[in-house]
Amino acid sequence: MADLSGVLVGNRYLVSSLVASGGMASVYLAQDTVLERRVALKVIHPHLAGDKSFVDKFRREAKMAAKLSHPNLVNVFDQGTDGQIIFLVMEYVPGITLRDAMNDFGALDAKKTLDIIQPLTAGLAKAHSAGILHRDIKPENVFLSNDGSVKLGDFGLARAISSHTQTGSVVGTVAYLSPELVLRGQADERTDIYSLGVMIFEMLTGKQPYQGEQAVQIAYQHANSRIPAPSVINNEVPELLDEIVLWCTARAPADRPANAAALLKVIERAKKDLAVGNTTSLEDIDSTIRLDFGEDLPGNSNATEILSELELTNPSYVSETAVKLQKGNKRAGVVIWLITLLAIFGGGGAGWWFSLGPGGQATIPELSGRSVDTAREALEPTGLSIEIAQEHSTEIAEGLVTRTDPEAGSRVFKNSTVTIFVSLGPLQVQVPELLGLELTEATGELEQVGLRVGKVEYFFAEAPANQVFGQSEAPASLLDQGTPVGLFVSEGPLPDLTGVEISQARQLLGQLAIEITEQEVFNNRVPAGQVVSLTPAIQPLPKGGKATLEISKGPEIVIMPNVVSETIAAAVNLLERLGLEVIVDTNRLRSEYGIAKVQRQSPAAGTQLRFGDSVTIVSR
Repeated sequence: MADLSGVLVGNRYLVSSLVASGGMASVYLAQDTVLERRVALKVIHPHLAGDKSFVDKFRREAKMAAKLSHPNLVNVFDQGTDGQIIFLVMEYVPGITLRDAMNDFGALDAKKTLDIIQPLTAGLAKAHSAGILHRDIKPENVFLSNDGSVKLGDFGLARAISSHTQTGSVVGTVAYLSPELVLRGQADERTDIYSLGVMIFEMLTGKQPYQGEQAVQIAYQHANSRIPAPSVINNEVPELLDEIVLWCTARAPADRPANAAALLKVIERAKKDLAVGNTTSLEDIDSTIRLDFGEDLPGNSNATEILSELELTNPSYVSETAVKLQKGNKRAGVVIWLITLLAIFGGGGAGWWFSLGPGGQATIPELSGRSVDTAREALEPTGLSIEIAQEHSTEIAEGLVTRTDPEAGSRVFKNSTVTIFVSLGPLQVQVPELLGLELTEATGELEQVGLRVGKVEYFFAEAPANQVFGQSEAPASLLDQGTPVGLFVSEGPLPDLTGVEISQARQLLGQLAIEITEQEVFNNRVPAGQVVSLTPAIQPLPKGGKATLEISKGPEIVIMPNVVSETIAAAVNLLERLGLEVIVDTNRLRSEYGIAKVQRQSPAAGTQLRFGDSVTIVSR
């Protein structure tokens, strides 16, 4: 493929430089000209771009990966086609890959390994929980950012999880392929776990577990051999990590962690134990099954190497080891007996340890909603220790189990501690004062005290737009934690349209979510065709409510009648019915208005007046 540097791809992504090129695609550093940020642009090689089935699969898997969002996953932003260029737009992670780090520094110590594996497993757990396999976990796809974060990227071989996803062909990097993928072309979450275990082995030892001149030789070893413990190569590897690697790389998928979430709990525990200096075992191993070979035993006292099925079933290895032990240890007979016994049971090794032995696991049952006694009875057969904790709950009645830690369905080592959380009932919290706050501020105030935003209703009110002017629950009142509180939010006041031309008023009102009824009225002060008033049906007016728009017809014209010789009472009655304001200039008593006659009027009869104008009648 020609270098795309300087090319604008998809009318948006300006390619800066080539970063890397692999078997399926090349990756470029590019600038997103719309959002003004750097991105990684993955472009499919031309010979694959012409393969319709591959392109369709690539697009499906790009959409799948784009659904994932996690701080330890490289985010997928976009995918598209520009002529013959089929591309994927990903988050650009400045830094180096794990492969670069191992090339520069060689094997990593246990602490650095766990510092990388913990966030990496957290990201993979997010993918597994979303129903997505990675299927190509290797150091080249682990990015160590300059800001210290760890991200798993390149979901190019990702696929949705079914009970046994058929791959159609063996895909991925051969050094990290699981036995079931080599033999049957099947993959599930435990396939990713196997690859992760191989990578941990490589991080701790500086080399991959199997070597071969051809890929098929390496694949054959994955399918037919058991990966040894890392301490066989690097005797500084603690037993904690030996056990994790052996667990993750068990040949039978059923003997591995069910998914990355299950493994993550163990990784976190291992990291915690190492931090406090506990390096003997992932769990507290019963003293009756630990053999003390004495300080004069040559080599690594953890002796994790005997758990390797490949080595245990190799007679020459057993023989050579026995000779070495005889030369260096007075108690070699005991050791030879132990090695021989383990060799007889061959494949049992780590499989026994993680099933029936002290490293075996139990599944946490679903205990939510049960009584504490019932929960204890359910856990006792599993051999797990129990701790009781309390927490408030709005969903579980007081005195019943809300949840467990680890959560229901998790597989944990025997002798682990399970915390049972018991409901204290709902926590009562005080409703905060929210009036005058912006909606986002009010939401934060509610969440801070453990309440949540209920129905948000918008009104045209005097308060500024987006400001809370009412709440469904009175401030300082007590509510159960988690209770929704309704908010009344201002859209701002209705506009003052008095004197605005009707066409302009209609245009302005068309932008508001209210129902307008127009009404024409006479008005002496507002010229015809202009707005007299906008009156809401109710105050404040809800969004979508009704309002009346009064439009001026101009002043109403009244012709002054002749009221001379009419009684004062008759004249007043006639003029007021015409909408005129009457001023009576007389020296007669009001009781005489029915008989006293109007002698003069102003203005004269026939004069054009406006509705509401003043006129004078005189009777003296």
